[in-house]
Parts: sequence; C-alpha cells; structure tokens
Amino acid sequence: MPHIGFVCDATELPVDIPACLACARRGALSGCHQTAPVIAGIVRGLRPADFGLTVTTLIGCLRKAQLMQTEPYWLKPNESYWSYRGQLMHGVAAQYADEADQIIAEQRLSIVIETLTGALVEVSGQPDLVLLDQQRLIDFKTTKSVPTGWRAYVCPETDQVISEGPYALRRKFVECPHCTLGQHEVKAIEVISAPRAKVQHVLQVSLYRLLLQRHGYPVETAEIVYQDMDTQRRVPVDLLPLEEAERYLRERITLAVQTDLPPVLTAPDEIWECSFCTVRAACEDRSAGAAV
Repeated sequence: MPHIGFVCDATELPVDIPACLACARRGALSGCHQTAPVIAGIVRGLRPADFGLTVTTLIGCLRKAQLMQTEPYWLKPNESYWSYRGQLMHGVAAQYADEADQIIAEQRLSIVIETLTGALVEVSGQPDLVLLDQQRLIDFKTTKSVPTGWRAYVCPETDQVISEGPYALRRKFVECPHCTLGQHEVKAIEVISAPRAKVQHVLQVSLYRLLLQRHGYPVETAEIVYQDMDTQRRVPVDLLPLEEAERYLRERITLAVQTDLPPVLTAPDEIWECSFCTVRAACEDRSAGAAV
C-alpha cells in the first residue's frame, strides 16, 4: 500500500496529503512549523510500494519493507524532515556532476542476483557521487551532529575493552568484568580515536561498490561525509571485499523475497528502528506484540 497521509504535528490526528499541503501553505496550525515546499519535498521523495528492492531497503529492517508493501501507513512530518534534508544534498551532487568531468552522481544502477533458492531478483541502488578518475565513492549523510571520535573504555589492568562506541559514557564510573578492581573512573580509561562510519553506512557503500563494479566502474576507496547544521566531516570507509558484499546481498535478498515475513529485529544495535517504524502496529499485530 502507498503512503496515504500524515499524522499532524499539531493535533496528532491523521490528515491526507492535499489537506496537509493546504494547511502548511496557509501558515500551519499552532504547534506545527511545516511549510508547503517541505511537505511537498517529503512526498516527492517517497517511493511507490512496487518500486522494487534497493540497497537501502536491504540493509534496513526487511520485515518493515515487506509490511510497507501491503499495509497503509502514515508519516509524521517532523520525523521525516531528515529525509528532506538529504534530498537537498543529492540535488547539489547531481548539479555538480552536470558541471564536472569524470563524475557519476545520483544515477540509479541495477543488477540481477540469484538468491539462495535459485530465483533471479533485481536490486538497484543510487550512489551519491562517484569520482571515476579516482575510483572513489562518496556518500553524504545528514545527521544531528557529525561524529567527533570513537571512544573505547579499556581496563588498565588487562587491556581489555569494557565498552566502545561513538558516544561518551555519561557517568563517573564504569563496571569492569575483566579485573579484580571491578570498576574504573570513566575519564581515566577513555581512549579517543578517529571517527568511524556507522555499520549500516559501510554496508551501503560496499553494496554500491558492487553495483558499480558490475557496470564497469571500479571503486577502490570510499568515504562517508557526515553533515550537520554547522559543519561536515569526512570519514573513510573500510569497504567489504566484493565477494563478501555479494554474499551479504544474496542472503538479504533471499530473506526479503521469502513468503513468510522476516523476523522481528532483536539485536541491540538494531531495535532502535522499531521506535521510528511507520508500520509498527501492523508488525506487532503479526507477531503478537513481539516488536519492542
């Protein structure tokens, strides 16, 4: 089913697309700060339910992707603004490609992959920017704040990592399972290194590289350019080997096209998606409340 409307930022009630556009053009209700061009941009960026499998779809929740093809869904404009911001950068990249040589930008490419069950399935992707003369792939990501570093908290007694990630631990002490002391002062054991790209972004550009390779555009290096409202930061990517990228893609496509719904997300670094899922209610109905 297609996207059928919005949940009003002001009233929390469903509203169809023409009514939302008209309201935004008149000045919007109290508590809503949307404008008509932004609402129109959000709608323009949505893909129809029969668009087909894409790289972006395959690295996300496949259960959500299937349900969005069969279940009507509504969006909240204030939760969709990030995608509108992303569209702005894509337009800039495409304009730059028109004015420069040895560049591919916003060009949709597709390949056919054989699933683990022997079916042939088409998948497409649209890399942001490819510098052909450098064999370099660049992908732009809008974010609330650019990454400032990778933080690891290392036990000083055993050199074992207690915790790591892009964000600082917001407490004075951290429990340690690796030594007899049992805990350490956070600031004393914090090691900050260069920022790292998010795992999903690494997967995305690795799959884009595979598509480009199949079309005769070899890519040797890639980077994610994270952009917030103040600045941008380049983060190099360690690309998956082509064979590993193809194996991952085959596994994901096989899961995506199976008759049964794919399983509910359970991994700690994935379940955050459930809080922003447009078809969560349908997912929970199908899984008897298993979505968390």
